[in-house]
Amino acid sequence: MMRFLIAVGLVGCAMLLTSRAEAQYRYTDDKGVTKTAQYKLDVPSPYRDAAVWIGPTGVGKPALSQEQKETRQRWDIYRRIGESVSRRAPTVRRVEAAEPEKCR
Repeated sequence: MMRFLIAVGLVGCAMLLTSRAEAQYRYTDDKGVTKTAQYKLDVPSPYRDAAVWIGPTGVGKPALSQEQKETRQRWDIYRRIGESVSRRAPTVRRVEAAEPEKCR
């Protein structure tokens, strides 16, 4: 009898721990039907770009917030400006730029 109760307890715990994960992406197909999928790869390729994250937020969230996207765009702009300035400005080595009289 004790073995039976232990087996029932183990099966019950296993069922509680192995619950199906909730869907995390929502998309709408051509017919207007809203569907959900666990992973973005599960979304059919024609609808993948329009899929919306509906899962929990936090460490594992794959998408960036609007503020993070704006910050990323600004950093990309600053990086491109810096690269263009460095391409246009002549590169002068410090040794060549220093005057010999002032180095002493």
